Amino acid sequence: MTKRIIQLICLIAFCMALFCPLGVSAVTPLDPDAEASLTLNYTKEEQVFPDLEISIYRVAEAFPDGTFELIEPFASYPINIHNIKVQEQWKNTAVTLSAYIVANQVAPYREETTDGSGTVRFENLETGLYLVDEVIVENNSGTYLFDKFMVYLPTVQSDGTFDYTVEANPKCVSYVPKTEYRVMKLWKDEGHQNDRPREISVEIYRNGELKETQVLSTANNWSYTWYVSDDDKGEWTVVERSASDDYVVTIQKNGQCFSIINTHRSFTEPGDGPQTGDTVSLTLYIMIMCLLGIILVISSLYGRRKRRA
Repeated sequence: MTKRIIQLICLIAFCMALFCPLGVSAVTPLDPDAEASLTLNYTKEEQVFPDLEISIYRVAEAFPDGTFELIEPFASYPINIHNIKVQEQWKNTAVTLSAYIVANQVAPYREETTDGSGTVRFENLETGLYLVDEVIVENNSGTYLFDKFMVYLPTVQSDGTFDYTVEANPKCVSYVPKTEYRVMKLWKDEGHQNDRPREISVEIYRNGELKETQVLSTANNWSYTWYVSDDDKGEWTVVERSASDDYVVTIQKNGQCFSIINTHRSFTEPGDGPQTGDTVSLTLYIMIMCLLGIILVISSLYGRRKRRA
């Protein structure tokens, strides 16, 4: 009796396994007609990058079984997107696609701009395989390179379902910091401030080549700052071109800071120097003669006392 019960239970279990639908762990078919979205966050540590122009390219279409095939114009290029197993291969695929895009001037599928938090959102996208182009960012702290990469829309989740709302953080693969240079205008003209010009013109040179001209005034606190990559080996110099006739110019350099000092000419007027010929001062001549006379008298008195001794 017990044996028959066990056989019956096994038969029921077999029928359930054969005829019941698949459980939740089964792969859900991909919907090629579904709308997808892609969110990208351009950040590095605590720094965000707003106002970046981000370009994406749809290079392949998706099919219900989860496979992808290149579309034109990419289908006509000798590029493989199948049986790729490692990330390095996908990186090479992105580089190859980018080379053909540049060579054939292929227009982006979509372009968007990052917001104030460095985030960009692409909505209402077709499913498929996309290339996100690289971005070079240059600001006062340095030069950043966010690498190009490939992304599936949708992506497969661990439970076998497809996620049509994809978010990614592009990788910053290169960073070259910058050094701050500054030029400041200083005044040595106490009591003559009204003689100052309203503004001055400063030329900035790198290895003797004029790079830029800046106007300094009270509006910018008589100073200007620029930034140079740390790998720059050039020699930077500055010169003032619009100096007032009331001032003389001295340039000092301390590290990466240039100080242009304007000294009022009244502070640099020459004093009485040695003079010859008919221009000798009579008063000075008399004073010298008197001094010589005193010296002779003292010498004479000293000589007499010595002989008496």
